[in-house]
Amino acid sequence: MRTFALACIFATTLVGCANLSEHTTQALYNPLQCQSIPGSDEQLCVAITRNRGDVWLVSGNSAYGETRLLESFSCMGGGNSAASFGEFSISPGGTYLAVVIAEEGHPFLFFRRMNTILNETEETDPLPSIPVYPGGLTIQGWRTDNLLIISSDQDLAHYRHGAALQASQDYRVYLPEGTLSEDVTIKIRKP
Repeated sequence: MRTFALACIFATTLVGCANLSEHTTQALYNPLQCQSIPGSDEQLCVAITRNRGDVWLVSGNSAYGETRLLESFSCMGGGNSAASFGEFSISPGGTYLAVVIAEEGHPFLFFRRMNTILNETEETDPLPSIPVYPGGLTIQGWRTDNLLIISSDQDLAHYRHGAALQASQDYRVYLPEGTLSEDVTIKIRKP
């Protein structure tokens, strides 16, 4: 009887560990990320899945119901793609979406108009994209509806392959043109 009880405890522990491992794996593949859509009570969300890559949806009170899947929008393609999801950010006025993915480990920033994503229509006038190879790239935030601040350890303003900086530099990206300049803040000393 004692052996049977120990065997049951051991089996229960193994099953518990297997479930814990499965939950950990699911968390890695399904970290739901959401951001509020300006001017709306809805949120734009993305879930990273094992077999479909990125799945985008609109969540909240809308004319379409509580949650609506955006079937025509994907940044990464299927789950076997060489791309991985980084981050996304919606401009303050809700005009643009900035997305960072990594293709074979190299970051790539691209932009889409929010109305084309939400209406699931084709982008008629494509917006710019910024590939960084080698190096890194992160979104720092929006200053205005058409001005995004990004940071990179590469000299993006005077880009040459492999021209790494000593430290990360902030850059301004103006939309819809995609012009890029260093984000230089002038500090005035008070006497």
